[in-house]
Amino acid sequence: MDTLRFVVVGVGGYALVHLEAINWLHEQGQANLVGLVALKEDQQKYAELIQSLTRKGVTIYSNVDEFFATGARNADVLTLPIGTHMHVPVGKAALRAGLHVYCEKPLAATVQEVDELIAVRNQTGRKIAVGFQHIYSFSMQELKARICDGRLGRVQEISLMCGWPRSQQYYTRNDWAGRMRKDGNWILDSPANNAHAHYLLNMLYLCGAEPSKAATPMAVHAELYRANQIDSPDTVQVDFKAEEGGRGHAVFSHCNASELGPVMQIRCAKGDVKWAEDIGKTVINYNDGKQEAFDNLTHPQWRYDGFKNLVQAINEDTAPICSLEMARCHTLTVNAIHESCPAIKQIPESEILQIEDWEMFPPDTKGHFRRVENMDAYLQAAFEKKKFLSELKITWAQDVRSQPFAIRDYSYFPSTVKPHALIV
Repeated sequence: MDTLRFVVVGVGGYALVHLEAINWLHEQGQANLVGLVALKEDQQKYAELIQSLTRKGVTIYSNVDEFFATGARNADVLTLPIGTHMHVPVGKAALRAGLHVYCEKPLAATVQEVDELIAVRNQTGRKIAVGFQHIYSFSMQELKARICDGRLGRVQEISLMCGWPRSQQYYTRNDWAGRMRKDGNWILDSPANNAHAHYLLNMLYLCGAEPSKAATPMAVHAELYRANQIDSPDTVQVDFKAEEGGRGHAVFSHCNASELGPVMQIRCAKGDVKWAEDIGKTVINYNDGKQEAFDNLTHPQWRYDGFKNLVQAINEDTAPICSLEMARCHTLTVNAIHESCPAIKQIPESEILQIEDWEMFPPDTKGHFRRVENMDAYLQAAFEKKKFLSELKITWAQDVRSQPFAIRDYSYFPSTVKPHALIV
């Protein structure tokens, strides 16, 4: 197995996870970090890290143009822990430069961008994997195997709940968080397209009828709300029907009070499944009375398995587990969510509690939260009853503008620009 030369675009935020993953692969003799693209201001902000990497022989590039002009020939893989709107243009440039790519999720904001990237991948023959890290996890792979080999049979219905409080700091951590668009580019930031995007794709993946595919939704109905002072939704509900026949219900929120989930309940042809959290358990009750249970967490570095899978795909000339086609199913669903509910419902100030509390995520400081009163109970009820918030007779949810959206040959978001006469 060849030792691949990696370059990371970015140094702050999730780029630190990419650096950790490459170091993990280096310890196994599979990868070397040879370059880092860091803007001048980031080089100053992370001066100690930059100096440490420089001492190890890592080349520092001030921008991606400099890297492509002077460093691409000295690399094999480019990783992209950068803003959603930058994934496709930088990814296409990397593929055309002869590089393989590891791209963070979500792959893109729109299906037309994904299709552009697929076309370039097909032209160049390079490998590109998408960082939906949970797809590579032990629990998802074990469940997918049982669904596809007939032990569980096809998914008939799958429900998901995830409520992760996020503060004002979360929405000011970069220049695209909480945005629908930036500089004319679609972002469509939301729990379903960022923090909880993994879990939405998990649902689609398990609904897929083949081992290497996720399900394609044929109809989507959604409700979008926001309590925070942002452009995009911070609460998303979606109901989808897959072409393969499965039905999905999901509720996501960042304006509730306490950590809820992720938790999934799955009804299959030959049994029921309860999946609880990335480090929790999966319990399967088969229709014949047998029960099976396993831990979801198998090793501390499970979040890096996608990087390892890409290395294997390159060396063995196979397809990565999380392909562009699989990630497209997620982007298609997100686009249909916004087609179904084009106007985000603002939750009234009278329903919002403003609170200082501890963050759920690093740097583990206190932050300012805008939380909807009783939202935890609303999320739980929506999950258990498989109902939209508007169906629960919640006063502020009564006039949300939403209708089911049917998907047939959908290839452009928004459909109002390139007409898609498929509202049902």
